[in-house]
Amino acid sequence: MKSDRVVALTALTLLVAPVALGAQERPLLAPPPADGSVGHTVYESTCNGCHSGDESARAPRITSLTAMNPRAILTALTSGRMRRHGEDLSADERVAVAEWLTGKELTETRMPEAAFCSASPSGRGEVHWSGWGGGHGEAGYRNAATAGVDSGDLGDLELAWAFAFPDAGQVRSKPAVVGDRVLIGSAYGEVYSIDLETGCVHWVFPAEAAVRGGIAIGDGPGGGQTAFFSDFRANAYAIDAASGELLWRRSTATHADHTNTGTVTLHDGKVFVPLSSMEIVSAGNPEYECCTSSGGIVALSAETGDELWRFRTVAEEARPVGENELGTRTFGPSGAPIWSSPTVDADRGLLYVGTGENYTHPATETSDAIIAIEMESGEVRWSHQGTSGDAWNMACTVGQNFENCPVDSGPDFDFGMSPIIATQADGSQVLVAGQKSGMVWAFDPDADGELLWAKKVGKGSALGGVHWGIAADERRVYVPNSDNPFAVMRDPRTGELSHPSGTEPVGTGVYALDLGAGEVIWKAEPDMTVCGGRPGCQPFFSAAATAIEGAVLAGSLDGHMRAWSTEDGTLLWDIDTAQEFETVNGVPGRGGSIDGPGPVVARGTVLVMSGYDMFNEMPGNLLLAYRKPR
Repeated sequence: MKSDRVVALTALTLLVAPVALGAQERPLLAPPPADGSVGHTVYESTCNGCHSGDESARAPRITSLTAMNPRAILTALTSGRMRRHGEDLSADERVAVAEWLTGKELTETRMPEAAFCSASPSGRGEVHWSGWGGGHGEAGYRNAATAGVDSGDLGDLELAWAFAFPDAGQVRSKPAVVGDRVLIGSAYGEVYSIDLETGCVHWVFPAEAAVRGGIAIGDGPGGGQTAFFSDFRANAYAIDAASGELLWRRSTATHADHTNTGTVTLHDGKVFVPLSSMEIVSAGNPEYECCTSSGGIVALSAETGDELWRFRTVAEEARPVGENELGTRTFGPSGAPIWSSPTVDADRGLLYVGTGENYTHPATETSDAIIAIEMESGEVRWSHQGTSGDAWNMACTVGQNFENCPVDSGPDFDFGMSPIIATQADGSQVLVAGQKSGMVWAFDPDADGELLWAKKVGKGSALGGVHWGIAADERRVYVPNSDNPFAVMRDPRTGELSHPSGTEPVGTGVYALDLGAGEVIWKAEPDMTVCGGRPGCQPFFSAAATAIEGAVLAGSLDGHMRAWSTEDGTLLWDIDTAQEFETVNGVPGRGGSIDGPGPVVARGTVLVMSGYDMFNEMPGNLLLAYRKPR
C-alpha cells in the first residue's frame, strides 16, 4: 500500500545517475582524455598523486575509477572515504571530476514503481539471520534446521531473483533475514526491506552515509523487531524492522575522520558500535598533521541510543612527536582501528574485537591485536598482539607523497575480521581469529585468552592473508586466504619489503583446519585460469566464509561463489556471478568480484552479494537469491 512507502519515497528523492553497469560511454578501464576541462584540472591537482600509481597501491588506479559511476565518486568526495579531500573542492568541482573520470553525466533517476510490493504484510516474524555471523558467537555456521539447506541441496539451487542496487559499484552490507523480509544496506546509505520470496521492495530508509556493515536485529524501542546499524559517518541508528520508521539516531564519532565499517552487535540492552577512521587516508596529504585518531567501541542503550561507555584502543591521547620531511608536525600514538564487528561472549560477559595497525609511531601493544573487553564496563580483560610495531598509513603507498609514512613502516597486518567462538563436540569452546599476516590464532576463552595453537596458511598482505572472515563447525575452522600479490607492502623510501613474509610462497585458497589442533585437513585451490585476462578479475579468496551442514561456501574476487565438502574439500557448487542479470526491480544489474561479507543462508535461501569496486576489483551491484525449485 502507498502508506508503507513513505520512507521509500523519501529516500528516492536522492540524486542518482543512470546505472553505469550496462553500456559504457568509453571502453571499460580506459583512461579519460586529458582535455584540460575543469574535471581534468581538478583530478591532476587533487587526485593524481594517489590514483595514478601502480598495482601495488591501495588507492584505486585511474583506470578503475573510470569503471565507476559519477554518483559513486561524488559520494566518496562528500560523505565517503575521500571526504577530507573533497572538502577543499567546490560542489561544482566535485561534480566535474566525477563526470570527467566516468565520461557520464550526473543525472536523476528513480527505482521504478513496479519494484515495490503491491501488498505489505506485517513484516514481523522470526529472526533467521542477524548481524555479521548470524548471531552470538558469530561463527558463521547454520545447521540444516536453521538454514533450510544442506550440502545435498546445493546442486538443485536455482536463481529465484536478482536485485540491483541503483548506481552501486559494490555490495558489502550483510543482510538480516526477519520473517519474510531481507534488510540490507547500500553504498549510498539506503537500507532496503526486500521480500524474501519475490525480491520486491517494502520500504527504503535513507541513512546519512553508506551502510557498509550488516544489519542486526534485536530488542529495542521497536520491541524484538528493531533493526540496528551504523553508517560511514559513524552514526548509529535504530529503526523499526517492520516499517522502516526511525526510532533513534546517534553520532558515535569524536574525531573528524571517525567512521564505521563493521556491523554493530547487540546484547542485554546494549548496542556495541565499532569505530575505525579514514585518517589512514588523510595521511596521504603531506601537509596533514598525522595522526590523532583512535579506534574504539561505543556502547549505547538499545532503547534510547544514549552512550553507556566508550573504549579507546589507543588509551593515550596523541601528542606531537616530530615533523615530516616537509616540516609538518606529526603526532602519535594513533590508529588501531576496529574495522569489523565485535563478537559477543554472553557466557563470559565479554566482547572480543580485532584491531588494525597504528597509523604512526610510537606503536602500541593494542594494534594488530585481539582484545577481550568487559561488556558492562568497557574495561580490558586480556589482549593478544599478533604483529608488533606495525605503523602504517596510506602515505606508504602513494609514491611521491610519502612524507607521512612512518619510518620503518609496517606491513599493515590488521585483524580485519571478527573473532569467532566455536564450540567443539565435547562442549569446550575455542576463540579463533584470522589475521592479514596469513596467521590463524586459537585462544582458550576460559583461560583469559591463553594461546592454544597458531597456524600460518599464507604469506599475508595488506589485503589478506585472512581478510574478511572465517567460519567453523564443531570439528573444523574454514579459512579463505587471499595472499593478493598486488598488496604486499614496500617501504616507499627504499622499495624494500616491509615484512619478510612477502618472500614466502603464495598460499591463496580455502583451508579446513582441525579446530582442536590447527592442522590442515584439506585445501581448496583457486582456479588460476578462470579470469582469462578480464580487467579486475583476480582468483583470490578475500571474502568471508559461511558454513552449513556438510559444506563451506566462499566467494572469490573472480566473481564465483563456490561450495566445498567440509569432509574432503570436494567442489560441490560453483556459480559465476560476474555477468549481467535480469533484475526483479527493473534496474540494470551486473555482478562482479565477491569481497567482504560471506553469503547468508536462511529459510532455504542462499543470498549472495556480488560486486566490489575498490582495490581494482570488478564492480557490481547485485543481491542474488538462490533456492530449490518450488
